[in-house]
Amino acid sequence: MKKFKALLIKDLQISKKTLMIPLWITAGFYLLILLISAVAYFTGDLNFDFGQIQGTPPSESINYIVNIAIMGLPGLISLIFIIILTQGALNENIRNNSELFHRSQPVSIWYQSLSRYIVGIAGNWLALFVIALFNFIVVAIIMASVDEFIFNTAFAGMAQSVISFMKTGIIIGSLTFFCSAVFKDKAFLQGLAIIVGVQFLFIILNALMQWHLPLPLNYIIKLVNVATPSAMDNELVNENIVFYIEEAWMRILINWKALLQMSVSGVLFVVATLIYKNKEIK
Repeated sequence: MKKFKALLIKDLQISKKTLMIPLWITAGFYLLILLISAVAYFTGDLNFDFGQIQGTPPSESINYIVNIAIMGLPGLISLIFIIILTQGALNENIRNNSELFHRSQPVSIWYQSLSRYIVGIAGNWLALFVIALFNFIVVAIIMASVDEFIFNTAFAGMAQSVISFMKTGIIIGSLTFFCSAVFKDKAFLQGLAIIVGVQFLFIILNALMQWHLPLPLNYIIKLVNVATPSAMDNELVNENIVFYIEEAWMRILINWKALLQMSVSGVLFVVATLIYKNKEIK
């Protein structure tokens, strides 16, 4: 385990700059908002009150919805950087002609693969979690100033949003990690191109031959898509937010689909590592 720990630290150091980019993007975004707010304040244009909005939801609902919505951009950025890191996980050393050196090290191939997998996916999770905590504090300050901050519903909104992106990230990251074992360069784009190509081929064959071939892209989208309540029922959110949050937890985390997502991710990691392990190195 000492070797694996050292390997994990090394891979983290290599990817540290990339993992920090989402944090810098968030910092820049907040700096821009701060500048705009300062200009609006000094020009007298900053004057907002929730009470002025007709049909304003209760404070519990506002705390919940705002904490979900504010994680949209950071979550998307996290998915992008998961793809960036995992698509080079098992092929970067081959492109750099340093694979023989790394293979000759007294460290298991499985340890090397697992370390890169963890850094590529969980490293971005950590960055997303840091951003989520910062956003949570900012929203808490704003809500306490303009309306009312309610910790339980606010935290539930943040947690559900983060976990949803984490689940999506592990599926996308595992697929891209698998592609990095198959393709030498631009693994994500090449893998996506093949999947889309097979999708169109099956659609044409189904139309011409009256077959019922399964469409791979449809299954992947269903697997990646996080199950959430079918619709944002305004009456339910406004009048029974606690029930809505419980239902969301059941759909996001406590179901068979979550287990399937974890299982598929594990299988993709194992298959990718086996391909990488048995690949001939020139």
